[in-house]
Amino acid sequence: MGFSQRVVRSSPVPSAAMIARDKAKISLVGITGTEFDYRLFMKKELSLVVSRSYGPGRYDPDYENRHVKYPVGFVRWTETRNLEESVRLMSRQRDHRLQVEQMITHRFPFADAESAYEMVTKNTEPHLGVILEYDSEVTEKSPRLRTPVSVSTGEKASGKCVLGVIGAGNFARTVLLPRLKKIDGVELHTLVTQRGISADHSADSFGFAHADTDDAAIFDNPEINAVLITTPHSTHAALTAKALAAGKNVLVEKPLALDREELNTVIRARLTSDAFLQVGFNRRFAPLAIQARDRLAVAGGTKYVLLRVNAGQLPEDSWQNAAEEGNGRILGEVCHFIDLARFLVGDDIKTVQASAAQVSQGACDDLTVSLNFADGSLATIAYTALGDTAYSKELIEAFAGGTVININDFRGLTVTAGGKEAKHGKSMEQDKGHAAELKAFADAVSSGGPAPADEAELVQSSFATIAVLESLQRGGPVEL
Repeated sequence: MGFSQRVVRSSPVPSAAMIARDKAKISLVGITGTEFDYRLFMKKELSLVVSRSYGPGRYDPDYENRHVKYPVGFVRWTETRNLEESVRLMSRQRDHRLQVEQMITHRFPFADAESAYEMVTKNTEPHLGVILEYDSEVTEKSPRLRTPVSVSTGEKASGKCVLGVIGAGNFARTVLLPRLKKIDGVELHTLVTQRGISADHSADSFGFAHADTDDAAIFDNPEINAVLITTPHSTHAALTAKALAAGKNVLVEKPLALDREELNTVIRARLTSDAFLQVGFNRRFAPLAIQARDRLAVAGGTKYVLLRVNAGQLPEDSWQNAAEEGNGRILGEVCHFIDLARFLVGDDIKTVQASAAQVSQGACDDLTVSLNFADGSLATIAYTALGDTAYSKELIEAFAGGTVININDFRGLTVTAGGKEAKHGKSMEQDKGHAAELKAFADAVSSGGPAPADEAELVQSSFATIAVLESLQRGGPVEL
């Protein structure tokens, strides 16, 4: 029965007023009507208060979604502490415990939750305590990060990339989908967005065969063998793990995960899936970045890479700074340059250390990141929002074996070696690798794998980005 159809009776309120003493307080727990006799309440000077379910913290988005807890000195019994105390009192290790077993009348497997709900709402049989039981099998948690292995699917290649896309925000509509539409061998099958109107409009604009608001339309469809995820950052890890579990190759826009727990969730899904994983680190596919990597490899020895990013300011209300959507520019943007440094050096990141221009509770948009690599190479990322956007956004300088490489805004590459300077690329054409990234993904799906980029590297770059936040919190280096 829907809430709007429920008959709400007010009889408990006048009944409580009848038995209450003068100046008593009546606490309304649960749902009941609120019609009452004013004269009765006035004569006794009664107070009527509504009890918030579960206690302080309930319905507070900061408390429930952003993990902001109330100090115990101000709020002793929050929603969480109420539940913790109830569980503690029921512990079998206590001599005098709160025994609830005699109140339990029914047990249902969690898969039969609908049957339990129907029994309670329709009162088909007498009941008191109803328990929903989960499967007893416990999945072992990994105590540390595990790295996925790049493997092909082992299945016969379909010869086509049949793509499902989840999310159609501004970046997807202006950068990714127009390029995907031009790639031969890509079938734009289903587009899923939160709103049906948006899904239909974008699907028509880019030539998708189907549009939906439920991601099951992609994950449960055996025809779809690849998924592109362009949703808010906070959903990336869960959707990626779901795609891998469904056996679908996945390209997820950065960041891959927001913390270690989410990253491990993706890794575990990848280790049990025959599908491959790719993260939207497009700069490693940029032609100038590939040239720079190859020239550095020829120079040999240890390398020093400097990446300066003039990021520009974001509006205060930008979704990228919201904890429930973007969770800041370090995870969403600095990750690009950590991966680019990893790509250019060509060795494992061992240590991450970060320093912020100032410590505040707002977004951290001005910082430096130092990366130490296994072969002794170093990389420094200088990221700031203090500059003017009319100035170049990205400058890359790399030094190795007497060679200096310069890339300015991905418009051209300069190599200085042996006292001579040589310029490569066209100064007016900017290519950050988006088209090549999408083409490489589609080709890998069509041919049956392997992934176009080493998956272990992508995970390592994601882990190093999370370590930047940890370093800022600790005030010291973090070893990977």
